[in-house]
Amino acid sequence: MRFLSILASAAVGLLASGCHAPSQLPAQALQHPQAKNLTQTWRHSQEEDQGEMQVYRPASYAFPPARGREGYTFAPGGQLTKLAIAPTDGTLPLPGCWRWVSARALHLTFEDSSQQDCRLEVLELTSDVLKVKVLQPR
Repeated sequence: MRFLSILASAAVGLLASGCHAPSQLPAQALQHPQAKNLTQTWRHSQEEDQGEMQVYRPASYAFPPARGREGYTFAPGGQLTKLAIAPTDGTLPLPGCWRWVSARALHLTFEDSSQQDCRLEVLELTSDVLKVKVLQPR
Protein backbone atom coordinates (compact mmCIF):
# COMPACT_ATOMS: atom_id res chain seq x y z
CA MET A 1 0.00 0.00 0.00
CA ARG A 2 2.87 2.38 0.81
CA PHE A 3 4.30 1.71 -2.68
CA LEU A 4 1.01 2.81 -4.29
CA SER A 5 0.94 6.06 -2.34
CA ILE A 6 4.57 6.80 -3.31
CA LEU A 7 3.76 6.02 -6.93
CA ALA A 8 0.67 8.26 -6.83
CA SER A 9 2.70 11.11 -5.29
CA ALA A 10 5.34 10.77 -7.99
CA ALA A 11 2.70 10.85 -10.73
CA VAL A 12 1.12 14.01 -9.30
CA GLY A 13 4.56 15.60 -9.07
CA LEU A 14 5.30 14.81 -12.70
CA LEU A 15 1.97 16.22 -13.86
CA ALA A 16 2.39 19.38 -11.79
CA SER A 17 5.93 20.02 -12.95
CA GLY A 18 4.74 21.10 -16.41
CA CYS A 19 7.57 22.06 -18.69
CA HIS A 20 10.83 20.25 -18.04
CA ALA A 21 14.21 21.79 -18.64
CA PRO A 22 15.69 20.28 -21.81
CA SER A 23 18.42 18.57 -19.80
CA GLN A 24 15.73 16.68 -17.85
CA LEU A 25 13.97 15.34 -20.94
CA PRO A 26 14.88 11.92 -22.34
CA ALA A 27 17.11 12.37 -25.39
CA GLN A 28 14.58 10.64 -27.66
CA ALA A 29 11.97 13.25 -26.72
CA LEU A 30 13.93 15.87 -28.69
CA GLN A 31 15.78 13.78 -31.26
CA HIS A 32 13.90 12.92 -34.39
CA PRO A 33 14.91 12.54 -38.03
CA GLN A 34 12.90 15.67 -38.90
CA ALA A 35 14.00 17.80 -35.90
CA LYS A 36 16.24 19.97 -38.10
CA ASN A 37 13.24 20.90 -40.25
CA LEU A 38 11.06 21.64 -37.22
CA THR A 39 13.38 24.05 -35.42
CA GLN A 40 12.44 27.36 -36.98
CA THR A 41 9.61 29.89 -36.86
CA TRP A 42 6.39 28.72 -38.51
CA ARG A 43 3.41 30.94 -39.35
CA HIS A 44 -0.11 29.64 -39.92
CA SER A 45 -1.06 29.69 -43.59
CA GLN A 46 -4.80 29.42 -42.96
CA GLU A 47 -5.50 29.89 -46.67
CA GLU A 48 -4.08 26.39 -47.24
CA ASP A 49 -5.91 24.62 -44.39
CA GLN A 50 -8.09 21.66 -45.37
CA GLY A 51 -10.59 20.29 -42.86
CA GLU A 52 -8.73 19.51 -39.62
CA MET A 53 -5.31 19.89 -41.27
CA GLN A 54 -3.52 23.14 -40.43
CA VAL A 55 -0.71 24.35 -42.68
CA TYR A 56 2.30 26.32 -41.45
CA ARG A 57 5.02 27.94 -43.55
CA PRO A 58 8.40 29.39 -42.57
CA ALA A 59 8.22 33.01 -41.38
CA SER A 60 10.14 34.04 -44.51
CA TYR A 61 7.34 32.73 -46.78
CA ALA A 62 5.56 35.30 -49.01
CA PHE A 63 2.14 35.19 -47.32
CA PRO A 64 -0.83 37.11 -48.68
CA PRO A 65 -1.91 40.06 -46.49
CA ALA A 66 -3.65 39.15 -43.22
CA ARG A 67 -4.58 40.97 -40.01
CA GLY A 68 -2.18 38.74 -38.11
CA ARG A 69 -0.83 35.23 -38.24
CA GLU A 70 -0.46 32.82 -35.39
CA GLY A 71 2.50 30.52 -35.33
CA TYR A 72 5.20 28.73 -33.38
CA THR A 73 8.92 29.05 -32.91
CA PHE A 74 10.42 25.63 -32.16
CA ALA A 75 13.91 26.13 -30.75
CA PRO A 76 16.53 23.39 -30.46
CA GLY A 77 16.50 21.79 -27.02
CA GLY A 78 12.73 21.84 -26.56
CA GLN A 79 11.97 25.54 -26.03
CA LEU A 80 8.80 26.79 -27.70
CA THR A 81 7.18 30.16 -28.29
CA LYS A 82 3.58 30.23 -29.43
CA LEU A 83 3.01 33.34 -31.50
CA ALA A 84 -0.56 34.37 -30.72
CA ILE A 85 -2.39 37.38 -32.12
CA ALA A 86 -2.45 40.19 -29.56
CA PRO A 87 -5.57 42.33 -29.01
CA THR A 88 -3.88 45.10 -31.05
CA ASP A 89 -3.26 42.69 -33.99
CA GLY A 90 0.42 42.43 -33.07
CA THR A 91 2.17 39.27 -31.91
CA LEU A 92 1.82 37.99 -28.35
CA PRO A 93 4.66 35.55 -27.51
CA LEU A 94 3.66 32.70 -25.15
CA PRO A 95 6.60 30.58 -23.90
CA GLY A 96 6.47 26.83 -23.50
CA CYS A 97 8.17 23.55 -24.36
CA TRP A 98 7.90 20.95 -27.10
CA ARG A 99 8.92 17.30 -27.38
CA TRP A 100 8.39 14.37 -29.70
CA VAL A 101 6.15 11.75 -28.10
CA SER A 102 6.13 9.44 -31.11
CA ALA A 103 7.39 9.35 -34.69
CA ARG A 104 4.47 11.57 -35.76
CA ALA A 105 3.35 13.46 -32.67
CA LEU A 106 4.56 16.52 -30.78
CA HIS A 107 3.47 17.44 -27.27
CA LEU A 108 3.30 21.17 -26.53
CA THR A 109 3.12 22.61 -23.01
CA PHE A 110 2.76 26.27 -22.08
CA GLU A 111 3.82 28.30 -19.06
CA ASP A 112 0.68 30.48 -19.26
CA SER A 113 -2.21 28.65 -17.61
CA SER A 114 -4.64 30.25 -20.08
CA GLN A 115 -3.06 28.10 -22.83
CA GLN A 116 -4.10 24.48 -22.98
CA ASP A 117 -1.39 21.88 -23.58
CA CYS A 118 -1.90 19.93 -26.77
CA ARG A 119 -0.51 17.35 -29.15
CA LEU A 120 0.09 17.91 -32.82
CA GLU A 121 -0.07 14.99 -35.21
CA VAL A 122 2.57 15.79 -37.83
CA LEU A 123 1.13 14.92 -41.23
CA GLU A 124 3.98 16.43 -43.27
CA LEU A 125 7.22 18.16 -42.33
CA THR A 126 9.84 19.54 -44.67
CA SER A 127 11.92 22.70 -44.48
CA ASP A 128 9.13 24.51 -46.43
CA VAL A 129 5.90 23.20 -44.91
CA LEU A 130 4.52 21.87 -41.63
CA LYS A 131 1.10 20.22 -41.84
CA VAL A 132 -0.50 19.18 -38.57
CA LYS A 133 -3.74 18.04 -37.00
CA VAL A 134 -4.33 19.37 -33.50
CA LEU A 135 -5.22 16.59 -31.07
CA GLN A 136 -7.02 17.76 -27.96
CA PRO A 137 -5.76 16.53 -24.59
CA ARG A 138 -7.70 13.62 -23.16
